[in-house]
Amino acid sequence: MAKLARQAAGPETGSLNDLTIVAGYEDLLKRNGLDTLDALFAVSHGQSLRKPGLDAWRERIRLTVDDRDGQRMLYLKRFRGPPPRVRREVRKSASGASSVAGMEWTWMHRLAGDGIPCVKPVAFGEELNRQRERRSAILAEAVPGQALESWVAKWGEEDRPIVRSLIGPTAKLVAHFHACGYVHRDLYLSHVFFDPEASIDDALHLIDLQRVVRPSSRLRRWVVKDLAALDFSTPAVLVSRTDRVRWLKQYLGVSKLDGPAKCLAYRIIGKTLSIRRHDRRWTARIRRAGVWPE
Repeated sequence: MAKLARQAAGPETGSLNDLTIVAGYEDLLKRNGLDTLDALFAVSHGQSLRKPGLDAWRERIRLTVDDRDGQRMLYLKRFRGPPPRVRREVRKSASGASSVAGMEWTWMHRLAGDGIPCVKPVAFGEELNRQRERRSAILAEAVPGQALESWVAKWGEEDRPIVRSLIGPTAKLVAHFHACGYVHRDLYLSHVFFDPEASIDDALHLIDLQRVVRPSSRLRRWVVKDLAALDFSTPAVLVSRTDRVRWLKQYLGVSKLDGPAKCLAYRIIGKTLSIRRHDRRWTARIRRAGVWPE
């Protein structure tokens, strides 16, 4: 049976064979043959979301499954024999989890309990050998909308009003996330989903919580990294420097940037430049390896 860490109030859970599931999903999982850990690892259909350079020990698959009223989309993540550095990250994450999937499952529940809109958990299982992870898997519901990364690639000058309307909500979301002591460590626009059909207060969700941690020290360092990741992934052609300052003021809850706020802004700029240099080196390395087309 999957072992759950102590968590904040979130969706009610139960057991289904060797999986821990969120209440209400039992029929869906049985209907689609996804009701055991072996079954999750036997899945061979669906769309692989493997990215260039993604470690071989982890997989991401988009699944379309049958429901009583039609079809719905789930995301499956599978982890086989994660390396020692990753197992150390699990132990240091302050999640109390025993596996990579267990860590993300725990964060989904805790963030929901803290009022942070995020990806919704469905099922989770793990196999351990003397507390060492052999394999683990997690199923989650697709969140509505698309990643902001996809939206900004489509938007142009005529869409600036939409972009500006998102300054306040995204700042509020990230500020609340950080105020609860969490850092994402991968907070690019690809991991913030926007649903234009929803009200602006319900339009954003965080996804991909695998690397979330709740550090007991040096929180500011990780906050700067999160904010720089957002800054780096936000195109200058859509979001001006003035808009970025406006976003930071709303994030900090101030009307004017004082000395400490300006210091934070300079740290974010410095880290953004560092991320940009690293991205260029990483892209060149992947292309030299022949796994990413020119």
